[in-house]
Amino acid sequence: MILELIRNLQKLGFTGNEAKIYATLVCQSPARASEIAETAEVPRPKIYGILRGMAKKGYVKIIEGEPTLFTCLDPDELIIRIRSDFMHSLDETSFQLHTLEPGAAAQDIRKSQKIEIRC
Repeated sequence: MILELIRNLQKLGFTGNEAKIYATLVCQSPARASEIAETAEVPRPKIYGILRGMAKKGYVKIIEGEPTLFTCLDPDELIIRIRSDFMHSLDETSFQLHTLEPGAAAQDIRKSQKIEIRC
């Protein structure tokens, strides 16, 4: 079940380590970085960087103190946030696709990515 959860989180944009950390924090929160690293089997040298990155994304909260503790965003809130972000991206993409004009957009794409696409 945990492996399937980790795969599903990865499908939603989490890295493998982020998925393992989030799943760990759902079961064991709040926790110290060393506890998270051990349980999630994430290398200790990487744990703080990954946790800070997840905090920037809003998936993890940092509880300053001695020791510093970490907790995860409530799973229901996480799903709401991911759904909202996805729907926003989907709406933007739909709009952008419908505003493409033959030729003009291909020139912009070639300039930015140095590839040739013909409409």
